[in-house]
Amino acid sequence: MAFAELLATDLASVEDALAAGADRLELCAALEVGGVTPGIGFLRAAVRMAEERADAADVIALVRPRRGDFLLDGPRGLDLLRAEVEAARDAGAAGVAVGVLTETSEVDFASMEALVRSAGPMKVTFHRAIDHARDPLGAARRLPSVGVARLLTSGSAASALEGAEAVRELVATVGDELEVIAAGGVHGGNARQILDATGAPAIHGSCSRQVRSPEAAGGGDESVPVPMGAAQGVLPENIRSVLDGASARAFVAAAHSSFPSS
Repeated sequence: MAFAELLATDLASVEDALAAGADRLELCAALEVGGVTPGIGFLRAAVRMAEERADAADVIALVRPRRGDFLLDGPRGLDLLRAEVEAARDAGAAGVAVGVLTETSEVDFASMEALVRSAGPMKVTFHRAIDHARDPLGAARRLPSVGVARLLTSGSAASALEGAEAVRELVATVGDELEVIAAGGVHGGNARQILDATGAPAIHGSCSRQVRSPEAAGGGDESVPVPMGAAQGVLPENIRSVLDGASARAFVAAAHSSFPSS
């Protein structure tokens, strides 16, 4: 079987992911901008929820202080990332997903080694920053040497399905030392296809749907509420993404019934 890792941005999605039988949950905020570090209260609550179940899932925290590129934020940028890693560790997370690149689109191995040290017993996933790297395969070969345990990737494509060949190459090349997790557009409807195409031992997906808030807009009608500063193109304030329970169940079922392909 493959591991099923579901993304959750709120407590209801955490509950649905656990009910679906996910092996791991990755927590984040602001999925509409690619995800940023979740709030510490949310993280602590999710850890408690997972621990209350007999088949407790591991909770992973995304560590990404802002949207955009994956460079350090100046001379204090590494300190910020280390503080967020340590906060996740102290809150009971089983792992973190983090990634740092240089201005030349190389993996910043020195920073990653420092973050692995801060993680302590937690497992560290190098997230989809790898899909922005100049030489993802070469970088993946080096990641285990600094203590990274997992790699989240779409094969440097818009989706794991489009990048399936590259993901399969990563599995074949580094799969003995690094758990390669196929990610990017994975949901209950295509999870089996992606597992078969990539041979990945794990899949990651949000299995999301958009819902409208029951909170009435300013005038009590269906108009878009007063903007709160979101960038153009981001979902309006009265619409958000949540985990779709049916898609999540199909996603987990596909993972748990899969077999490694040669």
